[in-house]
Amino acid sequence: MSERVLMEEMTWPEVKAALEAGTNTVILQTASVEQHGPHLPLLTDTLIGGHVAQMIARKLGNTLVAPVVRPGLSVHHMKFPGSFTTTPETFRTVIEEACASLATHGFKNLIIMSSHGGNFTFVDGIGPYLQDSLTRKGYDVRVIPHVNLLRYSRIQQNFLGEKFDVPLEEAGFHADVIETACMLVIRPDLVRMGKAEPGFIGDNKPLLDKIFVEGIQSVTANGIVGDPRRATREMGEALLEHLTSVLSGELRERLG
Repeated sequence: MSERVLMEEMTWPEVKAALEAGTNTVILQTASVEQHGPHLPLLTDTLIGGHVAQMIARKLGNTLVAPVVRPGLSVHHMKFPGSFTTTPETFRTVIEEACASLATHGFKNLIIMSSHGGNFTFVDGIGPYLQDSLTRKGYDVRVIPHVNLLRYSRIQQNFLGEKFDVPLEEAGFHADVIETACMLVIRPDLVRMGKAEPGFIGDNKPLLDKIFVEGIQSVTANGIVGDPRRATREMGEALLEHLTSVLSGELRERLG
């Protein structure tokens, strides 16, 4: 991972040179700053999202990664101290203006993703609005939203079950074995494995409506959905490689 893909780590001449060399695609990852149980930091979604975006950018080629947008839409986590949230209006404005900034510089493909479930439906639905807004402003760009809450979770959950024999109920979808394993790869110094404990364990399919309406504290006292205790670095490396290979393959088809 020697070639720089993070725009915020580059100089403006380096970005200019990349554009002139044919780098015409940017990933705009949206994330959050919110509770992730007693063992993971508030920054978890931001760190995982940034890492995933970098891996995808390198697999696609000719792609850079914009600064991760955060905080996000996390009102359902606000009963836990330290969590941040924005209004949908603020979140939309930040995304829209970030896209306009990228389009101004000449990027042609704007891939909008999310590493936080609370952003997924919003980001997926904002694509037509952003496309129309940027086109009306005279930008020749294509907006490509690429998020789907159930699909994103199932890719990882199914892989865990097949390769590591982790039950679906244990995999969960928040501060669980998946996110913990990924963080053991990305920032192991921020993982408090001694404080890892099970949260809600059971059929989590019906939970989403309850969580988004009543808050995640209505189903789990410690903020965890799943059981993170068996997470390992090996598991995280395999998960990240599988997820980014699947997503980059889908994106490559959409980019043409």
